[in-house]
Amino acid sequence: MYVLNTLIPLLALITLGAALRRWNFAPPGFFREANRLLYWIALPALLFYQTAEATIQGDAALRVFLTLLAGMAASIVLGYLVAFLLRLPGTSVGAFVQGAYRSNLAYVGLPVVLLALTAAPGQPMAGSNSLAVLSVAFLIPIYNLTAVIVLLAGRPVTPDAGHTVRRMLTAMLTNPLVISCAAGLLFIIFDWKLPPVIRQTCVTLGQMSTGLALLSIGASLTLMSLRPRIVPAGASSLIKVAAGPVVGYLVARWLGLSPVELRVALIYLACPTAAASYVMAQQLGSDDRLTASIIIVSTFLAFPALAISLAIT
Repeated sequence: MYVLNTLIPLLALITLGAALRRWNFAPPGFFREANRLLYWIALPALLFYQTAEATIQGDAALRVFLTLLAGMAASIVLGYLVAFLLRLPGTSVGAFVQGAYRSNLAYVGLPVVLLALTAAPGQPMAGSNSLAVLSVAFLIPIYNLTAVIVLLAGRPVTPDAGHTVRRMLTAMLTNPLVISCAAGLLFIIFDWKLPPVIRQTCVTLGQMSTGLALLSIGASLTLMSLRPRIVPAGASSLIKVAAGPVVGYLVARWLGLSPVELRVALIYLACPTAAASYVMAQQLGSDDRLTASIIIVSTFLAFPALAISLAIT
């Protein structure tokens, strides 16, 4: 029942988003603008106040972070190995590897984790939200930096490569999700308190982020142009939602994670490939079509992966 209580609302909102787009309920640009609102306003507000009010209890967040880092590293290594076996061209290798490791933490991971923590029976909730946010606060910039390295490694050196790197690094440092996490961490370091009016504004904005993010994901799904890339897209997606979580589970057991900590780690690892991967691949001259296919396939495969992750924790 717990698994159903977590996944059914998730599936319902994604399905509703797909239906709204198919029925032309809103103008074509509505969900694109909704994504902008999420990216620049709602999700940063959620991450900021959750991080700023997080309470650090022991080394729980560090252990979850190390588990996620181990799953990420294993996925990258396995991604390169499978890409070599599939004999992918250079520009596709970076896209393949990025798709294999980069979880959709903001749009899927955090909303699902918060839903799971709310629905979990008999589990202590004190500090759980703090754990969910702090464990990925440092992972978001690491994802971005690693993506730049992986994608550039697979393309030939061009005269404008340096300019492209500088542009992408600047974009990474000015990423609103990175900035919001960094600002929240400053509040923790200096023990600052959010003024009530700012806190309530961020809470109100953050409350709409979960539903809107899931609706937007549903509206963005399309099966067009998937068939020519189904093999590499499927292989990268399986590494993302299956191999990564398996490695994470083994590392989590070795580190002695509690049931709540293990649940948070596995949900993040079992998430589909981040939608931001497409933008990164496109900007850095990698195979953006393969990236789009990986995002679609991993989104569908993530549902059974999340169900298993919830069931075993």
